[in-house]
Amino acid sequence: MKLLVLLFVLTLSACSSEEHIVFRSGDNQLSGVYLPPTGSQTSKAVLLFVHGDGEMPHDAYGYYPLLWDQLRAEGYAILSWNKPGVEQSTGNWLEQSMADRQAEVLDAIQWVQSRYGFTARQTGVVGFSQAGWVLPSLATDHQAQFGFMVGIGFATNWIEQSRYYTRLKHTEAGATEAEIQAALSAYDEEIALLLQAPDYTDYRQVMGAQAMPADRYHFVLKNLQSDASEDYPLIHTPTLFLWGEDDLNVDARFEFEKHQRASNPFVSTRLIASGNHGLLDSAYFPKQRMDTGDLLKLHWLGESALAPDAFPTLIHWLNQQTQQTAHSPWLSLLKTDNPYHAPIAATLGL
Repeated sequence: MKLLVLLFVLTLSACSSEEHIVFRSGDNQLSGVYLPPTGSQTSKAVLLFVHGDGEMPHDAYGYYPLLWDQLRAEGYAILSWNKPGVEQSTGNWLEQSMADRQAEVLDAIQWVQSRYGFTARQTGVVGFSQAGWVLPSLATDHQAQFGFMVGIGFATNWIEQSRYYTRLKHTEAGATEAEIQAALSAYDEEIALLLQAPDYTDYRQVMGAQAMPADRYHFVLKNLQSDASEDYPLIHTPTLFLWGEDDLNVDARFEFEKHQRASNPFVSTRLIASGNHGLLDSAYFPKQRMDTGDLLKLHWLGESALAPDAFPTLIHWLNQQTQQTAHSPWLSLLKTDNPYHAPIAATLGL
């Protein structure tokens, strides 16, 4: 009973001052929340949260508020929405390609700027995991629409990331090296089959009990060949990429070192000690996937569920991007900010 009361109080706290919103993207009506900064602060900027994989509600089952509460206290507004088909949002996220997801983010950007008067320079996107095949393309093709980008747990290539995930899943389960190699061979065979784009009946006949459900199959088939390698060199928007050092979903060190070698002056990178895939403290959350017990632990720990360096690193970089850009709605009537501004790169001074 005490736990239920605690969760209720935490939920009320996280939802304070939130405005329930709806905007249109294509044929979908998407529901979500807009959260202004706490207190009487003017907004430094608005941050749009872009989900990773899965049936994700606007608050990512309580994960996002660990960041939101601290960001709002620092003067940032938040926009986040339920994926298509989740809660009050219409549509079906499993029918989306990564291009569909990109269009959805653009619609959200245009909506929040029109509704609240934020300029492109005062608009940032914060993406997680699968958003790594959504946001880099936006940063190259639509850089005039937003001012800065944060990516958490991004991988470059869908197939290689899934192969890494498969290896780590079996390693964590205590499989022998021979069993791991067998699992990787099975994975490679499934990928080879998917690249032939068979219909679902043929796919299921080959895969048997290991076949994905039909809706997931079609989603994977649409997005299997996602790869951001051509987008990264073209990023001219100030960008921060963060990975947890103990990520079991993405080869974090490989991705980090690759970006270090690329030396794009617009991109800052950091490998967060004791961080998992979502930058939670791996001492408390050491597994690839979170279960109900982990969600309860998340609520219980609150902000201390995050890896110690995660938020300080994020807020330091964000504040570099938003110096002298505090926003007040009435100022939008007088704004002269050119939405086609040239982005200014910032280095991570931590």
